[in-house]
Amino acid sequence: MISGIATAILLLTFLGIWAWAWSRRRKKDFSEAANLPLEDDSSLNKEREA
Repeated sequence: MISGIATAILLLTFLGIWAWAWSRRRKKDFSEAANLPLEDDSSLNKEREA
């Protein structure tokens, strides 16, 4: 009985995180994060010097 409740809670938690990650509101943030490795290093150095 307890293992079934724990499984249901974990499933709901997983589905909640999945829905949050794939929501339209998060798309911009994840797109920016995905492009970080492709950014020019010179722009990063200018930000560090300022």
